[in-house]
Amino acid sequence: MITRPSRTWLFVPGQDERKMAKAHASAADALILDLEDAVAISEKPRARTIVRAFLEQESPERQIFVRVNDIQTGWTAEDLQAVCVRGLAGIILPKVEAAETIRTVSSLIATYERAAGLPEGQVRMNAIIETARGVIRIAEIAEAGGRLETLMFGAGDHTADLGIPTANVGPHITHAKIMTVLACRAAGLAAPIDTVFFDVTDREGFAADCEEAKALGFRGKAVIHPVQVDAANAAFTPSEDEVAYAGRVVDVFRDAERSGIGAVQLEGKLIDYAMLKTAEKTLATAKALAR
Repeated sequence: MITRPSRTWLFVPGQDERKMAKAHASAADALILDLEDAVAISEKPRARTIVRAFLEQESPERQIFVRVNDIQTGWTAEDLQAVCVRGLAGIILPKVEAAETIRTVSSLIATYERAAGLPEGQVRMNAIIETARGVIRIAEIAEAGGRLETLMFGAGDHTADLGIPTANVGPHITHAKIMTVLACRAAGLAAPIDTVFFDVTDREGFAADCEEAKALGFRGKAVIHPVQVDAANAAFTPSEDEVAYAGRVVDVFRDAERSGIGAVQLEGKLIDYAMLKTAEKTLATAKALAR
């Protein structure tokens, strides 16, 4: 059972064995083998075969997900049948616009999981919110149940759906990100995963995008190239200063609590139960990553 936090989710074209091997050697916490946008329609059958072979040779200790084609294409079931094998950690379901889609695909996964003799519940599911309809219905999608573990946000298809230029910044992007975080939290899902950053040459822009995502409540970042992995890992790893401060918060508050005090000051800042909760989360994340 993998408990290490997943900060970086590296997309890899499902038909490119060379890139898959390179991605596997990277420091990404999770790989997403792509059967959707990165694969031409004519190549999808071959990609399924390649991805299945790759999964079958991997240890379950490596977090490998597969992005299948969205439910509207009619290819989702074929994708699932091909990739529900021993090495699969979970499915990334794109362009989700309705809660019923979550339940339908969860049922399909259960069918192919049983057929493959996999432990019940092994195959998790993350859903990508990428369209206006998805954003508008995000609360009911997050509450759909099934195998849904968390949501991801996809800026590329979102801007395409809105009919505007592709971008990583703007009020429309920030709004959709905030909605994603709120929906996950309200539904009790794991904190979400942020969208990819399109310009792999813009290191400063990427670092800033990661910091904004972290500040909004995302726990990790999808990336499209191994060169982005180290920066994303660093952004979503508590720094030494953050860990040290969190430790001081816990110590000071626990001392105050034993004296019957529910709020104290530390370095000029108010510390109460809300800040304690954040500090404990920081320490837990740092501990899990250290393992």
